[in-house]
Amino acid sequence: MVELSIIIPTIKPASEIDCLRHLETQDFDDYEVVIRSDPGASKARNEAIKRANAEKLVFLDDDSMPRPGYLQAVSDALDEHDVVAGRVFQPDDAVITYKQLPWYDQGDEGKHTDLIVGCNMAMRKSVLDAVGGFNETFFHGHEETELGRRISEQFDIWYEPSMVVEHYYAFSVRQYWEKSYRHGKADADWWVVDDVPLSTRLRKCLPTDVLRRQPTETVAMLILTFGRVRRLTAQLLGLVDIPEQRHPSDHSTASTSAPFHDPSEGISPLSSGRD
Repeated sequence: MVELSIIIPTIKPASEIDCLRHLETQDFDDYEVVIRSDPGASKARNEAIKRANAEKLVFLDDDSMPRPGYLQAVSDALDEHDVVAGRVFQPDDAVITYKQLPWYDQGDEGKHTDLIVGCNMAMRKSVLDAVGGFNETFFHGHEETELGRRISEQFDIWYEPSMVVEHYYAFSVRQYWEKSYRHGKADADWWVVDDVPLSTRLRKCLPTDVLRRQPTETVAMLILTFGRVRRLTAQLLGLVDIPEQRHPSDHSTASTSAPFHDPSEGISPLSSGRD
């Protein structure tokens, strides 16, 4: 049995998956890669979990760029902890450099946390057996946020700063605005799962937190403000077009089977509330 199963949800062919090239440069080689492109990141990850041969599962995005020593750091961390959140840096040439992303870089010291991000997280398969897999009703994002909440009810989540990947939050201003809108739809779905009262949902739409940390540069301020407007629009539309009530306890169970690699399945964009 391999030490690590690396799970990558994607709709790209293997030749275009940046993450694979970075994995090939690692000194650590006791791993397999399980790629799925089922509709929705949650569905793809659940199907990959069923086919993973290792007890230690690593979740990366197709554009995650693990730094040297990453896989060894993951393996060592999972020897000590059941669930591990990694550290994420944006590359130096990232377009959205001023975006506040507290879930990306949580500091230089290891600590217990409640923040996990889909582009860099790892856990033992036994954890998913205990809490269930990803909630497949989340289509636009927050799937790892909801999973993390269920995990934290039974297990500690450890932030490991030596487990580093680089990852662009957005490759362009336009993509940032599109992502803001998708995340607004995910917010509305999340409020349904949490059974949040309508009055509270409306209050959550207020951009007070963003205004408090608004950048001083004029262009940056305009880009961020329009992104917030896009997210707010999606949130408000979500209040009108309420999705059917989610059932967070209904999840796929993870069972071991042969490794699988089929990038041809599915046509849906994969996104996360925090990625």
